[in-house]
Amino acid sequence: ITAPCPVVEDWAAIIIGIIGAFVYIGSSKLMVKLGIDDPVDAIAVHGCAGAWGLIAVAIFATDANISNSYGFETCDTGKQFGTQFVLIFTIIAWVIATCIPFFLVLKVTGVLRV
Repeated sequence: ITAPCPVVEDWAAIIIGIIGAFVYIGSSKLMVKLGIDDPVDAIAVHGCAGAWGLIAVAIFATDANISNSYGFETCDTGKQFGTQFVLIFTIIAWVIATCIPFFLVLKVTGVLRV
């Protein structure tokens, strides 16, 4: 609920949290099934559930809350979906660009455990 907290109503925050729990559980089980070593479930919590939180902005945000929080008068749901998906893909690209060199160094130095 971090991303949408200033722009959604209380009832929507509860729904977002409930759906987020199922997103986390499902993505955690998927990581295990795919054999991805993630002992602290960082991908499930921060990646998958975080992406759900970003998408939830476009679904549950209200014009009044957006106006109060950011000063915009209206929110076109279609544009908001596009904005949220661009943000998700930008975050994924940034994580890949910063993590690949880091893990390559760990692998070369023999510190990486897999």
